[in-house]
Amino acid sequence: MLLTDWMAIASVLLLAAAILPGTLVFLMLTNKLAVSEGGARYIYGNAFWVGILSLALALYTLFLAIQAGPSHYYSAAFVVSVVLYGAVLVWGFFMHTKLMFQPVREPRYLDTAQALKRFGGEEEVVGVIDGAGRPWAYIARLSRRPHVVYQPEGENPFIMTHCILAHSSMAFAMNDRFNQPDITITAALANNMVFYDKNTQCSVIQMHNRSLDKSMPLDTLPTVSMSLATWARLYPDSKIWFREISWRDVFYLKMLARADVIDPKSPVIVYPLQNDLDDRLGMKSNVMGVKIGDNSMTYPASLFADRDFRVINDAVDGVPIALVSKSGGDFVQVYDRRVDGRTLTLEFTGEGNLRDTETGSTWSITGTATAGELFGKQLEPVPHYNKIFWYVWSDFNPGSPIYSER
Repeated sequence: MLLTDWMAIASVLLLAAAILPGTLVFLMLTNKLAVSEGGARYIYGNAFWVGILSLALALYTLFLAIQAGPSHYYSAAFVVSVVLYGAVLVWGFFMHTKLMFQPVREPRYLDTAQALKRFGGEEEVVGVIDGAGRPWAYIARLSRRPHVVYQPEGENPFIMTHCILAHSSMAFAMNDRFNQPDITITAALANNMVFYDKNTQCSVIQMHNRSLDKSMPLDTLPTVSMSLATWARLYPDSKIWFREISWRDVFYLKMLARADVIDPKSPVIVYPLQNDLDDRLGMKSNVMGVKIGDNSMTYPASLFADRDFRVINDAVDGVPIALVSKSGGDFVQVYDRRVDGRTLTLEFTGEGNLRDTETGSTWSITGTATAGELFGKQLEPVPHYNKIFWYVWSDFNPGSPIYSER
């Protein structure tokens, strides 16, 4: 073969090394590389320079081939290399995670009335309570592809993350070392999203709520899933995030729909599990996953499905909590039952409010004391995984106890 043939082949190999490791299908096969901080650093940083080197070599090779004449640029190896070079570029354009899952950095919001008119009351939202107790909501369907939405406003900025494979959401406060994150979605580990913060050069698994090397714990914020109608009734002054649909949304979601990934009744699992499948509950049944310290507890969504109102008083790792639900489990929130140094026992009144048996104070289901000795006090929401798929929660928390009637 001619020298220009070898040079053309080398440029294709360099381009493949730069682009393919960060594309969606390859990440499904080599996800552990992207999950590692060294692998993510290469894919979303150093690979750029490999791509530049490939481009420079390709252009120089083309220049030499044109100068040498048709015998060089019409050779079989050269032509095949050109075709492969273009194919890799096209594949990367459609499938590279850096292009596919760009976080939303400048969010747009509607008020609740506008959101209800545009999306309807049945639309699922992810609700977040920020560090100042202010509510925000995100259209879940529209957050499936970017996975990450920045909320930079005010003194309590955060990022909201949503993993479609696990049906899991968690918000992280932008503070301490994580005060100016520059997020790229890298891959998934055991069906849960992993993102890479280029500023701290740390990889973060959503379910771990910290960097992979444990050096950077993240401050989690209370996050819940429910219908837009329920959220609007509970938090009428909330802002509702939305965005316009793009062609990448249609492409990505149709691809997932073909694999039945987002169908709760489907047995499809995209990434290998870390442990054996736990069959104590239906694989994709929704659960409330509460983890405090090293202890966890699972509360199946079915506990709330047949009741308009329900409260469960329990404790995890010695922390007294209450799970409060409304509308057949559409709204489920977890609260810390400790207020001013005393532990409360909550129950529902006939009017759909809560009452604690210790002081007789009345509480709204959003955790504010509306009457009685504790008037004006606020129950602290407990960050947890709200309506996450069981097979992912149990894989990250093997042997987690399942709450049952006692």
